[in-house]
Amino acid sequence: MKNIIITLVFLFSVSIHSQDMSNVHRVFEEITLNDGLVEEYAGFESFWGTVKEKQIKDGNLLGWFVWKVDPKSNDNQPWTDYIVLNVFADKSQMDKMNSKDAEWWNKYIKSAHKGKTKRSVIKKYLKETTDNKYRKKSVTYTVKGLGVILTEQAAPQKGTKAVYRGIEQLNDDYVDFELNYFKPWHEATSSRLYWEVNEILSRSDNAYKPVTHTIFEIVNPDVSSNNENLSFTDQMMIKYGVASRKEHGRLDLELMNWRWN
Repeated sequence: MKNIIITLVFLFSVSIHSQDMSNVHRVFEEITLNDGLVEEYAGFESFWGTVKEKQIKDGNLLGWFVWKVDPKSNDNQPWTDYIVLNVFADKSQMDKMNSKDAEWWNKYIKSAHKGKTKRSVIKKYLKETTDNKYRKKSVTYTVKGLGVILTEQAAPQKGTKAVYRGIEQLNDDYVDFELNYFKPWHEATSSRLYWEVNEILSRSDNAYKPVTHTIFEIVNPDVSSNNENLSFTDQMMIKYGVASRKEHGRLDLELMNWRWN
């Protein structure tokens, strides 16, 4: 098992550093489940994982992640149950996938599962997808990546913990603070195993309107967040950096399923 994890970390490191992340587009889907379907939903997403694997192999997707929301998130008031994240290499790749119609997807799903899954199971999950069996509510945000920190320790593993934040930009300095101060700070202190800031480009009609950006991060549990003995410059940068934004909520997440290039 140890050798498998080491190999996974190495391959993930090679993959992320060979990717041009400057044009990455992401689609966050916040999913609230219908009552009593948690266990069944895991199987449903596993079915889709096979499809995502083919998309990645065919050059149609960079990555796919299913995150379960901790019900204690956001002061015991999480606004969703799961977050499904699709990562695209660029806008062109994303638009190409968004342009496909239901008939194309039907054929593609069957092709992905050919020789792997019984026809009756494929039929079952296709019907459940069409009937929208699992989703009580679905909210989507399409975002463009502005900056990212990627470390070898961020290789995806079942149970990985992450934090998802909804941010409202309060002044024009916000992005500069994130990219030119907080990002280098996280890198210098090794406080983040993974970190990204995204600009929201579009959202579904039922999405929360005030947020303009998202932050997604994996905190390094081995690094203390103690801010004692900060220099005056750091104190001022943090003060005005924090004042450039408003956090509208945060969700604590656990990785349940994924596919990655």
